[in-house]
Amino acid sequence: MIPCYVSGKGMHATQATWDFKTTVITALAATGLGYDTRYRYYRRQFPDMPAAEFARMICDPIEYYDRDWPAWRAKHKAQFNNEDELVTAFFLARDRRFQEEAQVAIYGFDEAGFGSGVNAMRFITAGKPILGFYNPDIPHERLNIHNVMQLQMEYPQWVTLHRYADVKEIPGQVTAWLEGR
Repeated sequence: MIPCYVSGKGMHATQATWDFKTTVITALAATGLGYDTRYRYYRRQFPDMPAAEFARMICDPIEYYDRDWPAWRAKHKAQFNNEDELVTAFFLARDRRFQEEAQVAIYGFDEAGFGSGVNAMRFITAGKPILGFYNPDIPHERLNIHNVMQLQMEYPQWVTLHRYADVKEIPGQVTAWLEGR
């Protein structure tokens, strides 16, 4: 099984990103070819939650559901100047763990922001392949899709980008890409 980092918009995501992430996570589980590193980590905290509900929940920022967050926050609060720094430190430590475990990244770029760009560059500089998706019919109000396309043009050995019209197309593309690894 290939450890995968399934990503897209985090904070302020909408149905487009939730559909993308849950589709990919479900496809990984169904094929047995891989797993989402965040999914595997948090499944231990929520072993009895129904799979669809769980997959949707982990699309949200981890401080919304991580059961370790309240204790960590209380223990480390005095070390930071404000709540934003505190949350960022907590999230960054967890996210680094998920990225380090992952051998590949699978991105939904429909609502991607600065964070997705930073993380995509982390994977590229680490020499880890990225499979990215975007739907041209979804309004990309805050995203310049041409910047995402530049990643594939500049780093073709690391970035594969697919246009899609319906999330139903994604599982087959993910499966084919992972089988080629």
